[in-house]
Amino acid sequence: MDAREVAKARVGAKAARQKFAPVTGENKAKQPLEVVQIDHTPADIILVDSFDRHPIGRPWVTLAIDIATRMVTGYYVALEAPSRLSVALCLTQAVTPKAELLAELECSVSWPAQGKPHSIHVDNGRDFRSHAFRSACAEWGINLVYRPPGSPHFGGHIERLIGTMMGAVHLLPGTTQSSVLAKGDYDAEGMATMTLSEFDRWFALEICRYNNSIHSSLGCTPVAKWEALSAEMMGDIPFEMEAFWVSFLPSELRKVRRDGIHLFQIRYWSDALAGHIGRGDGRVVVRYDPRDLSVIWVELDGGRYVEARYRNLEIPPVSLWEYREAMRKARALGKSESNELVLAELIRQQRQIEAESRGLTKAERRSRERKTAIKGSNSAVATTEGLRPIDTGDTSRPLFKVERW
Repeated sequence: MDAREVAKARVGAKAARQKFAPVTGENKAKQPLEVVQIDHTPADIILVDSFDRHPIGRPWVTLAIDIATRMVTGYYVALEAPSRLSVALCLTQAVTPKAELLAELECSVSWPAQGKPHSIHVDNGRDFRSHAFRSACAEWGINLVYRPPGSPHFGGHIERLIGTMMGAVHLLPGTTQSSVLAKGDYDAEGMATMTLSEFDRWFALEICRYNNSIHSSLGCTPVAKWEALSAEMMGDIPFEMEAFWVSFLPSELRKVRRDGIHLFQIRYWSDALAGHIGRGDGRVVVRYDPRDLSVIWVELDGGRYVEARYRNLEIPPVSLWEYREAMRKARALGKSESNELVLAELIRQQRQIEAESRGLTKAERRSRERKTAIKGSNSAVATTEGLRPIDTGDTSRPLFKVERW
């Protein structure tokens, strides 16, 4: 009998293809940042919330690796499934210098990865196929290459990196291992001890250890390889890092109305929009951070972005998933009309109930942990329940592609 057909019948077409299909060609790069691969994976570990230390499920990890040096250039850990935001945050960290991150980790080892990649290799996931991601790569001169369907070996470097990282995760308490068989009767939820922030910190330190360990295919550490080839680097660091990050965020087309821009039934306003009311068709590109809807970025003439805030300042900063949950409850109460005051009150009530509740379900604990992670992020208004006015009297502030009003 044909061995490939036997394997296909016994273990499936995918496993048979990996065992018998020919592997032609390979990904090579001679210079740092010539080719960078990005991919996502669910981490093989159960996390707990930071309040009661109860299980909340597995996190997702997004990783970026440089092919020439095997250097991990960036990562992102979150409870949400992979999205355009995950790619944006991972890529932004990959481009920026790591000095500030290393200081927060109190880590003295070297992590020299920085600069804009010349080419990015990704799979055919919906987040990588989005118009926003493709247009942002084109805007910044990044060549986007998709992995041929059914050819997992084209992403071999990132796949091996994920396997290496998950091998280290398997030593942590609460690990789910790589399969049910490997896990056996180990109680992952019962043994889980790490919160999202603790795992994030541990994962960053594990990346630092990986970057400074001898790589079998290089014969040296990725850091040493990077430093040896640094004189031939192709990438540069975008001068306007905020503009770089904003360009990869999810976007919508909206009209500039007399009362501002309407997004998710919330009104936003900036004085910079006044001169664009009624001009042309009035449709502009609006970008938003799903973790914090209190601020959006509106693309105006010349490709520059300006910030617009809630028109109604009584609405607290809220994430997209929290907003949708509040709107669902509003519809259940028969409040079908868009009422921003009702929305603000519902969100405050939800937060009060969650703060006072005991014996939360796993979903509620996961929701509460998300909010804690947002407060610790670089969100524009993450540290306050209300909005503060922006000081526009400082004439010494430089005006870059992203202007603050």
